[in-house]
Amino acid sequence: MLNSLFGILLFSLSLCSFFARAEAPLKNYTLQNQDGKSFELNDMKGSYLFVSFIYTRCPLPKMCPLTMSLNRRLFTAWKKSAPTVPLKFLIVTLDPTQDSPSVLKRYGKKFGLNEVYFTLATGPDRVLSDFSAEFNALAFPSNGLITHNSKSVLLGPLLNPLKDYKENEWTPEEVIKDLLSFHANKEKKT
Repeated sequence: MLNSLFGILLFSLSLCSFFARAEAPLKNYTLQNQDGKSFELNDMKGSYLFVSFIYTRCPLPKMCPLTMSLNRRLFTAWKKSAPTVPLKFLIVTLDPTQDSPSVLKRYGKKFGLNEVYFTLATGPDRVLSDFSAEFNALAFPSNGLITHNSKSVLLGPLLNPLKDYKENEWTPEEVIKDLLSFHANKEKKT
């Protein structure tokens, strides 16, 4: 009984921390893209940003490979139904030791990602750990692989978190619907 109450408390605190900062923009992290160039997260301001976490050696088809496929499908759906709403994609590795810029570039090409819209990012361990913690994206080394949850987040043009998507249970259509709703509400406020 005490363990289940503790679990519920941790889950509730996690949700509260996510929603408490939902209006606040993220810290400005410095990352490295698939071309080996450094960039700041703030460089991505101005567009909605769909952030996902992966690692290229992930052997589970329903984890990272599915995240990549879902992002590709989301891009296609966005180009068809909402191309006037500015959207970019940031895919961040959970395995910076193995996922160099060139490895990320090959991985992006494997999934047919358009580099104009997709940035695959790596960086120092500590920076990536802090960045992924902003979204409760968890990763732990385990027998030469990475045990992790699957997490994607839609950020607003000021890099404020708008909606959390977990465990690859989202559909591109759901994200497009959310994107259009957030954008319509933003337009009403301006």
